[in-house]
Amino acid sequence: MNNENLLQAAQQFGTPLYVYDANKIKAQYQKLSNAFALLNNKIFYACKALTNINILKYLNSHGCGIDCSSINEVKLALHAGVLPQNILYTSNGIAFEEIEAAVALQVHVNIDSVSNLEKFAKKYGNTYAVGVRIRPNILAGGNLKISTGHEKSKFGIGLDQIEEITKLIGQYGLVVKMLHIHTGSDIKDGEIFVKGLEVLSNIIEQFKDVTTIDLGGG
Repeated sequence: MNNENLLQAAQQFGTPLYVYDANKIKAQYQKLSNAFALLNNKIFYACKALTNINILKYLNSHGCGIDCSSINEVKLALHAGVLPQNILYTSNGIAFEEIEAAVALQVHVNIDSVSNLEKFAKKYGNTYAVGVRIRPNILAGGNLKISTGHEKSKFGIGLDQIEEITKLIGQYGLVVKMLHIHTGSDIKDGEIFVKGLEVLSNIIEQFKDVTTIDLGGG
């Protein structure tokens, strides 16, 4: 996309005008996919960055999953034609009813508080596998406001609460299939993700049903 294309678009559609380059989106997605080609992986686009339905449709057409932080984003992804198994919903500070709505839509669910996880365990037991968001106590990101994994962050279940999770597993037969962490945005150092994996490797043996590690941040 060049200046001439943009000027022509502005003349045709008027301004202000938002223009998205599908070729650039595809190239960036493929670059990320290729970087992890040796692993059994799936990439999910965090749609809170941009919920334009045509962008969601385009990413879905290339096999990209959609990561959602609200139930309305889940519904939008479904409306865009994304299959439930390709949608990941991670809650934060919401009423349990929203988690129930996500379950009803059959998408992947991550829960980030012990209180909501207990409600989930009591209602669903071993009938619906779930993910849990762990706070890894890692300071990362462009600045403190977009750092989500440090020890004072509101996001995720603290490492000192792991025993509370395992108690729920034992008491209700809860199936924890995924461990999720999110360390922050605008990360320049890839070693941050290695540190996150080290944190998870120290606790993963306590979760016999885990099949997936979910690394958030970008």
